Amino acid sequence: MLGMDAFTKRLTLNPLSVTIMTMAGLFMVVSFYDVLVLFRGDLFGKSFVMATICFGFIGWGRIVGAWAYRSDVPKLMQMARDTYLSGVNDERQIALLRWYTEIFWRGVMLYTMIFLFGAIMASFGPVLLYLYNGEKILPFGVYLPFVDPNSGTGYELNYLYQMSCILWTPPGLTATQNIYFAFILNICIQYDVLQLHLADLDVLVQRTDLEGKDDAVRAKLCDIIVRQRRLEQFVQSIEQVYSKQAFVEVLSLTFQLVLTLYVLRASLWLPGLFLIPLCTIQLFILCVPGMLIQVKASNLTDTIYGIAWHELHQQNKRIFHLLLHRSQHPSGLTCAGMANIDMNLFMSVMKKVYSIFMMLENM
Repeated sequence: MLGMDAFTKRLTLNPLSVTIMTMAGLFMVVSFYDVLVLFRGDLFGKSFVMATICFGFIGWGRIVGAWAYRSDVPKLMQMARDTYLSGVNDERQIALLRWYTEIFWRGVMLYTMIFLFGAIMASFGPVLLYLYNGEKILPFGVYLPFVDPNSGTGYELNYLYQMSCILWTPPGLTATQNIYFAFILNICIQYDVLQLHLADLDVLVQRTDLEGKDDAVRAKLCDIIVRQRRLEQFVQSIEQVYSKQAFVEVLSLTFQLVLTLYVLRASLWLPGLFLIPLCTIQLFILCVPGMLIQVKASNLTDTIYGIAWHELHQQNKRIFHLLLHRSQHPSGLTCAGMANIDMNLFMSVMKKVYSIFMMLENM
């Protein structure tokens, strides 16, 4: 829809993508003009603009990430598809895929509705306020250069400009976020598929009536290690593509929360009432995937420990030890390699938000 499809094919420049990048660039130029010129010496005005400009940083982080890894992202999507294609002949995997797909659909609908509801309320809240008491306020703190927002025409031009940004920004942000959800759930699927194969291995190890048991166990172990290696490569590819983007988003959401709280403390800003829960939910959603992967990796290690490996042939024991060693050192997601993405990061960021806000209070 926006011409920025970097997932099904290599991202290229086309009229739609150039238009979107031009509009995104114009938004950043206008925002920085407001910070450096229009609100020079006005801390409240700067905070008002910077609380909005964080959306621009998040959007540009995703655009630059898609462009920088334009050869890697389609491969990542193909690896996710292969997870589904590899399970078409196994009823257990089909049931597992069906369950995760249902979860994904519900999660996407819920997240999209929450995000779009927040955008719609932030957009039309000023209209409702104007109809209620005649007060004119703008949805966000970005003002067109050389246009007086206090005049009738200036207010209308600024409002139309901000509405035009709202028309294309939320669809782009929600679409890219939903694809990220799909990748994370794909990791969970691969972990659960490994659990199924480990259960088969355990049954195979404990059988006493099977001729050529050692060869069958060895083949199963090799198959599991191949799947485990594929999972590691998938997680590492996601880490490569998204780690810097995650850093930009965590930093942007942190400052957005702080600045929105600071603005709301000084004046009623209706969109800010929706921005605070929206940013908190966005930050929470950003940190949950890392926690899910850690839980899945821990469960996999526990399952491997529970297999009767002492009954294996000596050669198979060496293969099993390789499987166990890899499970004890799983790949994970980080924030530009500086911090693991998990609930500890979420709690740490929320504490930082409170600390920075209190520091601004005392200035």
